[in-house]
Amino acid sequence: MGLGNLFGKDKDKKDDEKSEQQKIGETIKGLSDRIYELQKQLNQRNAEIDKLTMQLSEAQQQVDTARGAAGAEHLALSATQDALRDAQARMRELEAQIAQLAKEKAEAETKSAGAVIAEMAGGTAGMAVGATAWVQKAGGKGLRRRGAPGLNSEVHDSLAPGTQLTLLEGPVAADGYHWWRIRAADGREGWVAGEELVTTPE
Repeated sequence: MGLGNLFGKDKDKKDDEKSEQQKIGETIKGLSDRIYELQKQLNQRNAEIDKLTMQLSEAQQQVDTARGAAGAEHLALSATQDALRDAQARMRELEAQIAQLAKEKAEAETKSAGAVIAEMAGGTAGMAVGATAWVQKAGGKGLRRRGAPGLNSEVHDSLAPGTQLTLLEGPVAADGYHWWRIRAADGREGWVAGEELVTTPE
């Protein structure tokens, strides 16, 4: 695997990660703004409900103290009750919208955190000590097994695409890559660039 190929792929990967992080940030901001607007509407609706509740209480008191004028009072009470039911229904709708947006925001924030962790782990989610990884088959070239992290370290041999590995230590940042100490199924150990690994067999 040539150095130019590795550097080019690393640059493209970092550009993609930056673009993805920017999109996630914009999504979270949009959801936060939407939640804020809905919360304002909910607060207004709560104030309206409080007002209608007070009106309903007053109307009920008037009915209790003026039974002789029951017809007119009944109309006022009925209208207030209808308005209150409408306001409560709208409030429930707003609460449901806020809950859904809050869920979407939380999912976006979780995705953002996962992207940061993946970047720290060599650009691939699921990379951790003790985990299993495979040499990616994209490009069809072997992955160099080195004696230490870094492009200037000794190359022992090449691991074929699709080789299953166990992650023993890492990641260690060096020369623009995240290096992992690995053990192959045949017992070979060494350091490889995490950017050339995948967490599911291809």
